Amino acid sequence: MKRMILGGAALLVGLLPNAFASTITNGTFAIGGTLYVTNFSTSAITTPGGTCPASASGMACIFWADTAGTGNGLADISATGLPNGDIPTSIAGNDAANISQLTTPPEVVGTAFAPTTFMTFNNGGITTQLDISFIDPGIYSAAACGAAAAVGQQCTLPGSLFSFVNNPPAVPAGGPGAPCGTGCQAEANFVLEGVTSGNPGKQSTWAANLRSGFPVGMPYQSVFALLSSQGYVSNTFSGTITLTAPSTVPEPGTMVFFLTGAGLIGLCALLRRRMA
Repeated sequence: MKRMILGGAALLVGLLPNAFASTITNGTFAIGGTLYVTNFSTSAITTPGGTCPASASGMACIFWADTAGTGNGLADISATGLPNGDIPTSIAGNDAANISQLTTPPEVVGTAFAPTTFMTFNNGGITTQLDISFIDPGIYSAAACGAAAAVGQQCTLPGSLFSFVNNPPAVPAGGPGAPCGTGCQAEANFVLEGVTSGNPGKQSTWAANLRSGFPVGMPYQSVFALLSSQGYVSNTFSGTITLTAPSTVPEPGTMVFFLTGAGLIGLCALLRRRMA
């Protein structure tokens, strides 16, 4: 009897750490790659990352690729800072994440929408999926979007998710408001949010804080000009994605596992004392 109980307890305890080993619920990981952003248009626009289809009412798209720009719908995950939370180092690697295209509409900036598949993982046996449900609007006004390029300018085009800043070059020629000359470089920051799917019990929330830094000599006015003439712009991006667990209290099903295991271990200890 004692051996049966000990064996059952050991089996249960051995299974518990692996029961949810393929899911992630909390922690932060760094991601990078290339993005392609199309202009809002009624005509189809083809980019190296994919084609934004024609739409009678107009449409804009964001496509993703790995850092090399050769693997469409992919991104790289850095091992730096891992593991943390319950995110393992094994999640990292080149082409470690699959990212779905974003299309506006129906995924309208600043308006909640039904969770849609955004990211899945190729490494570490991770079965958790990130579903996007909100695209944060950019935080700046459009007042300086059409002004002559200058250091320190900020701009968010109407209805856009991108918060643009004109940063000075490494050796600035002047303070805020100084003409860019050939040195300014645009930086775009943007935030995406959503929930997980595929985890047992309640799902976690997640937020991606991403940035794209353009080359020296390319202020955001030049980015907008290229978007207008070419129909799309592309650049590398990087940032972090943070998962937040819904609660630190285990789900009822999880509690049953732990309480059963604790009960068996306690019973084993009691039998051991009686036999002694």
